[in-house]
Amino acid sequence: MKSHPNHQNELKYLYQKGDRLYSLGELETALKIFQKALEITKLINSPEQRLDIVYRLGLVHCRIGEYINALNYLKLALKIAQKIGDEGKIAAIYNEQGETYYLLKEYANAFQCYSKALTIFQKLKDIVGIGKTINYISTIYNLTGLSAQALEYSRQSLNIFQKLDQFAKIDKFTTKINEATALHNMGESYFILGRNRQAQAFLELALDIRQELWENSLERLELMGDNVAKLEKKQNHDHMYPQKMATYDYKEKDGFHRSIFAQYGQDLIQTMSLVEKVYKDLGKEQQANNYHQQAVEIHRKVNSDFSLVTN
Repeated sequence: MKSHPNHQNELKYLYQKGDRLYSLGELETALKIFQKALEITKLINSPEQRLDIVYRLGLVHCRIGEYINALNYLKLALKIAQKIGDEGKIAAIYNEQGETYYLLKEYANAFQCYSKALTIFQKLKDIVGIGKTINYISTIYNLTGLSAQALEYSRQSLNIFQKLDQFAKIDKFTTKINEATALHNMGESYFILGRNRQAQAFLELALDIRQELWENSLERLELMGDNVAKLEKKQNHDHMYPQKMATYDYKEKDGFHRSIFAQYGQDLIQTMSLVEKVYKDLGKEQQANNYHQQAVEIHRKVNSDFSLVTN
């Protein structure tokens, strides 16, 4: 069937809207938008565009917790990506499949998917892709009792992201997030191996980074909230339509910052909880209790502040 320009315009609109809603955490609405977009791809002879939509449907289903549906869409996306020969997308899909299997606690399948992704990223010489995937594999090794292997993979990932952090053009948030993950995984490996002093050292390094990321996100969130309040006050005063649009834009950004704030908070809680266990094993109950209380407070803060704006 011949594509109509209106189909392309509508698909572009739905794609962008779905992505925006997904980033805001409005998953059920994003799912409906992407499903509409999928119907339009049937009218357009573009496997690349169909791939993008199918892939995103897999991502949304995974975040909702509908893992079987997620895997079905990701497998379909993989077939399309393989057919058009998009190796970068193939690797990304394997990683998402691995994440879904990880959430299902099917660690053997997760490992298989991550390994396939790593092979492709190595072929493409995609350093960031290699570093991220090595972190994923390290997590699986820790979960399956192969902590010596997890330690080695974490070291490799840490080395990659510490080197990348030296280059100004590289996304600093990406490097810091993955550096913290590698440090956390190394700390967990040492903890499992019964080497608590080393575990403490690496976990506290991870904690420093994750604390900084969370505090920065908190500052941005508070600033964004102040700006929304000011715009709404001004809007109520002058009743101008452009002001309403500006408020809407700020609310979208506010929602995005809340979703990032929540993720950084969850990462920080994860490391704090592990540090608490290490201190307990070292017989330092007071320090362990301090970290426990901090984790409880962060959990409270995340849950009380994590309310997405809907329009």
